[in-house]
Formats: sequence, structure tokens, C-alpha cells
Amino acid sequence: MALKRNVLIFHSGALGDFVLSWPLALAFGRLFAQSRVFYVTAREKGQLAERVLRIESLDVEAGWHPLFGESPRLPDVPGRLLAGAHAVAGFVADPGTAWERNVRAATGGPPPAGAEVLALAAHPPADFSGHHTDHLLQQLAPAMVWQKGVAQMLASIRQRGLGAEPTLGGPVVIHPGSGSPAKCWPAERFVELARRLTEAGRPVRFVVGEVEQERWPASQLDALAKAGDLQRPTSPVGLLDALAGASAFVGNDSGPGHLAGMLGLPTVSLFGPTDPRVWQPIGPRITVVHRPALDQIAVDDVLAALGSPGGGP
Repeated sequence: MALKRNVLIFHSGALGDFVLSWPLALAFGRLFAQSRVFYVTAREKGQLAERVLRIESLDVEAGWHPLFGESPRLPDVPGRLLAGAHAVAGFVADPGTAWERNVRAATGGPPPAGAEVLALAAHPPADFSGHHTDHLLQQLAPAMVWQKGVAQMLASIRQRGLGAEPTLGGPVVIHPGSGSPAKCWPAERFVELARRLTEAGRPVRFVVGEVEQERWPASQLDALAKAGDLQRPTSPVGLLDALAGASAFVGNDSGPGHLAGMLGLPTVSLFGPTDPRVWQPIGPRITVVHRPALDQIAVDDVLAALGSPGGGP
């Protein structure tokens, strides 16, 4: 029997959910040092994982969708990669669905002939009171080696992050948006925060994505541009580049905050209707500011969370 060396992680969620799955990818890299670890995901998210995690990625649009059907006929490359897999995790389908059955069959059946396969929920249930990563660990209970590896990786990330150190004198990077308007601190307070930081000698870099550029009026984007350096990254890798050289990060409950926090940047995360016990970023320098309503958070609260009246550590 040919030696199986592939490990595949399927992911279809948003940026924040994707970043929260990284401890599993890192654990796989440590547990299976002689294997090739792949994310099967949207191309741009895969490129981000390649840059940060130094693992490989496969475009989910390149022939993987038949796995969701009842009688899949996979193209050659996906078929060979699955046939050579010994571990597969998926954040794309529920346990017991066609995807899980088809993946098991494509890898050769249950171990030892085939791969260990787990279908994982991307989100914890609504009544879950622990952190998102606690839910991941619970789901990994059938694969105790994986579970232990992820627990160790989470401890490392909370202690050290992924190696990004804050740059003394670098800009405070502010992301004023999120996937939902309900999770956004008022834009005018971000502008006021930038003004206060600039007056204290701290440069500010705003980053806005496609969501903000589509939904926000031009006047609101102009106000950000007048208050700081406004950057408009068009990809997750572009966001990563915008975080380079930062002294700190401030943002709502959103994907960029999860990325900044896990990298290791001092991260101030603003929460209102969502529960930070479940959704706060993980990393060594996380500060959460939480109020029942986001408009109850004052600019002074955020400056204090940054560590000084001027907003610097």
C-alpha cells in the first residue's frame, strides 16, 4: 500500500472564521512533519495561509465541488490528492452528509486503508458559552491526537502569537468596518480616535475593504482619508501587507481583528451585540472593550485600552 502523505483542510467561511481554523493547520504541520498540509479554500484565502503559515493551498473552484453530490466524479488532481491523504478536516459540511461520505470513499475508506476524516462546524451553536476555539477542541474529541496538538498550538498562540512584533513609532492600524453594520462602532468616533492619536504624535492608517467601499457613502470614506492614511486592500494578502509595521490595531468584531491578534499585534477589539467570550480574537496582546451597545463606547475608552492617553503601549 502506497504511503499516504497528504493532509487536507476544507474551509468555506469568512476571513475571521478562516483565521480561527489556523491552529488546526499549524497543529497538523507539527504532528505530521513529513506530510504536505493543504488548505482547500478560496484562492485568495489560500494565498494568505501560504504567506503566514507556510503551508500549501488548493483553489476550491478547481474541481472539488463534486464531493457535495451523491455520485461524485472527481477530476484527476483532486482524486489523486484525496487518495494520498491520511487526514482530512472540513469546515464545509455537517457530519454524516454526502461530503463526508464521499471524502471517506475517495481516501480509501476508514483508517488504516483510508484517512481519518472529521466534518467540523464552522460556528459554535447559539447557546455555546465558551470561546470559538473551545468548540473546535470539543469537536476534535474523536481524534485525540489532533485535539491535543491544537490545544498546544492555541497555548502557543496566546503566549507568543505568530511572530509579528509591534513596530515602535509605527502607525495604529484602524479597520472601521465589519461584515455587519450592527457590529460597527460609529464611523465618526473612529475619525475622532484618529484625530486624538495624531495629535499625540501617533500616525494612523485606516484600512477599508470591499464591504465598506460598497456600503459607505463617499463622504464617510473622505472623512477617513482626511484623518489618516487610507488604504483599500483588495485581498487578504493586501490586508496582511497593510498591517506590516503597525504599532497596534483597533477594530470591530471582524476578520482583520482576528488576523491582527493572531499575528501578535496589540489588538483592541470593540464589541457590542456579539459576545466576546465566544468571538474575541486570540493572541498575546488582546484587549476587548465591550458595552451592551457599541455607541456606549467612548473614544477615551479606546485610548485607555491602547495603553496611554496618547494611545500607545
